[in-house]
Amino acid sequence: MKTAITPFTFDFEGYSVRALTRDGLPWWVLADVCRVLEIGNAPMAATRLDDDEKSTINITDSGNLNAERTVINESGLYSLVLTSRKPAAKRFKKWVTAEVLPSLRRTGTYSTQPQPDFGHVLSVAEAAIVASQQAVQTLAPKAVAYQQLTCMDGLHTLTDTAKLCGKPRNRFLATLEAMGWIYRPGGKGCWSAKADKIKAGYLTHKYCDIRDADGQLKTRSQVVVTDRGVAKLKIILARLENTMLAGDAA
Repeated sequence: MKTAITPFTFDFEGYSVRALTRDGLPWWVLADVCRVLEIGNAPMAATRLDDDEKSTINITDSGNLNAERTVINESGLYSLVLTSRKPAAKRFKKWVTAEVLPSLRRTGTYSTQPQPDFGHVLSVAEAAIVASQQAVQTLAPKAVAYQQLTCMDGLHTLTDTAKLCGKPRNRFLATLEAMGWIYRPGGKGCWSAKADKIKAGYLTHKYCDIRDADGQLKTRSQVVVTDRGVAKLKIILARLENTMLAGDAA
């Protein structure tokens, strides 16, 4: 019999959500996530996830020392959030990404942090706003366009995604191209996302208008990676690295 894992529980707006770490990665009990997102049929929701986004493990559960539960990883969690139209879905995603995941990655557990000194926070924020306003006034049009492309809620540039995955940018882009995630139309120019990766919710394109030196308005396109895509890439790249390490050991 497999050894049962004892999950820890955190509260989201009155809902108890069980989570655990497995091989250094966070996992959530599917039934609890579905309850928060008001998804009535958890087993049906599981069928919509990729095989590497879900698993079945034994956990210590409400007095049951060896309960079998379906759990989902970070990529699976984002997939369910994207399919939910409930107002709580966006708040839940914000809670997980801003509070739970950072705590999990630092300590392997989740705990409520003490309340900050809001007076100090406000003064720092006001100073930051003033400095930001002064900086914005000096930005050139191209810098403004770059800001539009990189400051996106839930979307990440390829360069930022490489940093999140802990990989050098050029090697990361070469790997994405080799895996069939991105390509250069005609073999040159800017990167474009493969259609199947856009359909899967891993990649998309961000567009913005900029003016060139002649004052002509042009539309610029850039490949960006979704939260789900980042989580998926972390899994794939970790597997590739483990495979290479195993090959070296052999």
